Amino acid sequence: MVNIYDTANQLANDLRETQQFLALKEAMDAVKADEGSLALFKELDAAQMEIMEAQQTGKELTEEQQDHFKSLNERVSQNTTLQSMLLAEQAVYTLLNDVQKNIGQPLSEAYEDLRKA
Repeated sequence: MVNIYDTANQLANDLRETQQFLALKEAMDAVKADEGSLALFKELDAAQMEIMEAQQTGKELTEEQQDHFKSLNERVSQNTTLQSMLLAEQAVYTLLNDVQKNIGQPLSEAYEDLRKA
């Protein structure tokens, strides 16, 4: 019998060696090395958490919060170091999405077979 958790652990280790993940780590190192980019990242991270919390609790964002997020997004879009990291992050998520499709394929096939019955 197959131990799928061993395979999952190997997949996690393999992810760490992909070009996409290595590029993300390099981009993160660049953010860490730039004080302004790091401060902006931390502000962005806190703002994203605030938005998620509001969404989960059903709260509306205040106009002040919306203005802050708009201003923050403008500053982030002008920070090339942070933009590079966000693009690298997007590439990792694209890779993970592709892997997820492969992992889910047996389940999709099983349901497709059931639909044909």
